[in-house]
Amino acid sequence: MFEETLNALGLSSSRHKQLNLALQGGGAHGAYTWGVLDRLLEDDFLTIDTISGTSAGAVNAVALAQGYMDDGAVGARARLESVWKAISKAGDFVSMPQTPSQMMTMAMNGIFSSFDHNPLDYDPLRDILRNQIDFDALRRQSTIGIYVAATQVSNGNARIFTTDELTLEAVLASSCLPFFSKSVLIDGEPYWDGGFSANPALRPVIWNSNTNDTLLVQISPLDDYQLPSHIGGVRTHLNHLSFSQSLRREIELIEEGREVSRSGIAFGEKARRLSRHRFHLIDGSTVTAKLNPGSEMTPNWKMLSELFENGRKGAEEFLSGHREEIGHHSSVDLKKHFKL
Repeated sequence: MFEETLNALGLSSSRHKQLNLALQGGGAHGAYTWGVLDRLLEDDFLTIDTISGTSAGAVNAVALAQGYMDDGAVGARARLESVWKAISKAGDFVSMPQTPSQMMTMAMNGIFSSFDHNPLDYDPLRDILRNQIDFDALRRQSTIGIYVAATQVSNGNARIFTTDELTLEAVLASSCLPFFSKSVLIDGEPYWDGGFSANPALRPVIWNSNTNDTLLVQISPLDDYQLPSHIGGVRTHLNHLSFSQSLRREIELIEEGREVSRSGIAFGEKARRLSRHRFHLIDGSTVTAKLNPGSEMTPNWKMLSELFENGRKGAEEFLSGHREEIGHHSSVDLKKHFKL
């Protein structure tokens, strides 16, 4: 059926490429991923099957899916741009008495908590998502599968919300940094940012998608930091370590599972899908690592625009160098990249 559809559209299956997307979180740095998605959506021979997103990656995921549901790739690009412009405008109007770095320093020293500096629990992202995303329609009609990760406060486990579970609260939970926002309650359970536990979740995509190719868009640096010289920098570094380690742990489990599957010891559909899955990578962490500590919390349009352009450039380089590998073999050795 898929082959017949391609032929009817005048497309060759050898030219057509289908991908899953795995989108990391990183606050305002998620504008890099926006640029990646914008460039990918320009490609006539590329379709997206499933997206797994955490925090800013979750925001990008639902924005893309909403736009795609409305008007295909053109609609997805327009919706992503609209969401990020709204995020930038919200950042202009949120009055903060200190810089993000200074706020981190004060939070670490116990001078304030999210209950103190934001007693009314104002969250501009709530209004943006409410205005931009029709979650009821996404649950019913989205042709793109979506997974959104949040972290259970009680035990640190990842909670993966599927397409038919998507709500405004799920995306807000995925984006909830405890130093700046109160935990998000869903069915009585408090949640924090998904980056602490799954940044992003990969195994649900591998097991449940309709394609064996997944592109990971990385925006959280793995290492190579200079030693932080102040407490704000320490806080930022600790967040980066936590967010990158959750992904490292999952990839380590995936690679161990792949080795067992290929040895013939493990059987079953999940093991087979794991062993044959192909991975690809666009690494934006070399760009985000150069930004100032706390810039994740400062969505000014100049920085967002620069990240967007860098994301488009990263996607263009990936397509130029690895387009033909999609559907045939992995274009990245995850074990080597993540130093496992």
